[in-house]
Amino acid sequence: MRRNWSLVLLFLAGVLNIFDRQIVNILAQSIKADLGLSDAQLGLLTGTAFGLFYAVLGIPLGRLADRVNRVKLMATVLVLWSGLTILCGMAGNFLQLLVARMGVGVGEAGSQPASTALVADLFEPARRTSAMSTLLVSASAGGFLGLALGGYVAAHWGWRVAFFVAGAPGFFLAVVMLVVMRDPRTLQPKQASPPFLQTVAALWRNPRFRWLALGLICISYFAYAGGAWLPAFFIRAHGMTTSQIGGFAALGVGVGGGFGTLGCGLICDALRSRVRHVEIKALMLTMALAVVLLLITVSVSQRPIALGAMLLFYMFTYAFFGPTVTLIQNEASAQTRSLAIALCISVSNIVNLGIAIFAVGALSDALTPKYGNHALGCALGIGALIAALLGLTAHSRVIANTPRAGQTDSP
Repeated sequence: MRRNWSLVLLFLAGVLNIFDRQIVNILAQSIKADLGLSDAQLGLLTGTAFGLFYAVLGIPLGRLADRVNRVKLMATVLVLWSGLTILCGMAGNFLQLLVARMGVGVGEAGSQPASTALVADLFEPARRTSAMSTLLVSASAGGFLGLALGGYVAAHWGWRVAFFVAGAPGFFLAVVMLVVMRDPRTLQPKQASPPFLQTVAALWRNPRFRWLALGLICISYFAYAGGAWLPAFFIRAHGMTTSQIGGFAALGVGVGGGFGTLGCGLICDALRSRVRHVEIKALMLTMALAVVLLLITVSVSQRPIALGAMLLFYMFTYAFFGPTVTLIQNEASAQTRSLAIALCISVSNIVNLGIAIFAVGALSDALTPKYGNHALGCALGIGALIAALLGLTAHSRVIANTPRAGQTDSP
């Protein structure tokens, strides 16, 4: 019973994590108008400012999660990022908002490595992918709140109030986590974690881990770049208001993304005994469908078709969460799970939040003289084609490097 309540609380923390991260995307156009920003500056706020600090701090905080009480660590970083989200709403210029977003990245960097490692310890392998998918449905729920509630609050009370609404609940949840949850590792004999460089070297020697990391980078482009730029695209190309696109995007992320995340995890656990490499095959199928749907979204002129394609795009994009995280952690030992996922997430965020989102904004600026309001869609599509090609190649290599029965090459 305690492990189920722990999963609920970790889910809620994940909701707030994505809520606080996602809300800036739906507020981007309002922030741009109020503070007089360019698309490149918006790219820094929605991607680079958060992503670089999230990525850089993710590795040491993942290492820390393998050594300390993970429940206390979760509560601490939850309070930190919630407070800094509130400070975002108090920013008076671009520099102040940039610094606050950096701080949010620092706080949120410690969340996913600790929470996913806790779930891996709490649930046996037969239920691990579905339990992990349940935890990671929080990304869809948080995205739904960020887009729907963020858009609604911004439309009625302004973008600054929306940041306050996003940050406040984290303080209460941190207290509840400390009271209710227990780290299962504290109930077992203490085992020393391997040295940092030794752990990293062992993971790097495993070719499946390397290809899974590349696959995570590629599929994350769809989630991060789509979340950051699709609302602004519909506002520009289809004349929608922030509140209107906020509702549709929230439906896509919250409902479509939730079905995709949970459904893919449940299907993988159900078919594991009958389908070899079921997680990898599911990831390849969903990535192929995601790129097609994104290209439809940004290329068709009929708004209903574009919105319908966007809803399906989010469903197949978010399906990658559970299988990917589970596969990565299966390649690590119980003492190094937090670090393993932190390494992958950090590199993914450096590429996507730190570089790709900014690059899409900069490419959009460059294409605007020729393509006008559709320049942003062109930039998103170019990035999607590159990510899909690399991602499908990476996942095929995971299968190719799987040892035959009786062989092992785990770190």
